[in-house]
Amino acid sequence: MVPHARIIEPELSGTLEKENRHRIERVLRLREGDKFVITDGNGHEATAVLKKNGEYEGDKWESPNREPVLEVTLFAAVSKGDRLEWLIEKAVEMGVRRIVPLICERCVVKFAGNNKTERWQKIAATAMLQCGGCVLPKIESPVKVSELGAVFGKLNDDILPILLHEENLEISLKTLPETSARHKSVWLASGPEGGFSENEVNLFIKMGWNTVWLGKRLFKTDTAPTVALSVILSPHWF
Repeated sequence: MVPHARIIEPELSGTLEKENRHRIERVLRLREGDKFVITDGNGHEATAVLKKNGEYEGDKWESPNREPVLEVTLFAAVSKGDRLEWLIEKAVEMGVRRIVPLICERCVVKFAGNNKTERWQKIAATAMLQCGGCVLPKIESPVKVSELGAVFGKLNDDILPILLHEENLEISLKTLPETSARHKSVWLASGPEGGFSENEVNLFIKMGWNTVWLGKRLFKTDTAPTVALSVILSPHWF
C-alpha cells in the first residue's frame, strides 16, 4: 500500500523543499518520526522519515513498476476554460509521459504563455502523486500544428502516430490495442472544439500520421483523447 503522503524530492535525503515542507508539516501535520513517500520523478520512490527542521531521510530508491511500458505523448488542442487542465490531470493519471498543447486553426484560445505552461506542469505533478506514479510527465510549451515537424523532428519506426478523426475510417479506436503493441511509443493528436481543419489534417498525413476514427459518438475536445487514452493504456494498468 502506498502511504497517503507523497512528494517529489530528487535526493534520497536532505532538507525538504519549501512547498513540500509546508505540505508535510502544515497540511498533513506529520511530525518528527512520521513516514511518507518521496519520488524522484524519474521512476523511483522511497519511504522517508521526517526529521527535525524539515530534514528527511529515505531508505533506498525502488522501482515500483506502476508506469505503462508504452510511452504515450498526447498532442492536445488548447481549449477554452479549464478543459485542458482537466484533460492533463486525467491523462497523467492514465500514464501519459508527455503532453504537447497544440494551437490549431479552430482553437478559440490562440495563445498560452509561460505562466500557463507552469500551471499545467504543476497540475501534472499533483496528478502523478495522487495516482501513485513515479515518472513526472513533461508539459511542453504550446506549438502550432504547422510547426510540429520542425519542433519534434521526423517520425521513426518505434513511434505510432495517431490522429483522432470524426469521419468513418477503416482504422478505428477498436483496433488500437493490437496495433500499438508493435510499437514502443504512441503519439496521439486530438483537435479543438471544431476539429482539425482540412489543411491541418493533410499536414498530419503528409508527416506520416495515421488517421483513426473516433467511432459513432461525437465527443467533446477533452473527452475524445480521454476515451482514446483509456483504450491505448488500459492493458498496461494490470
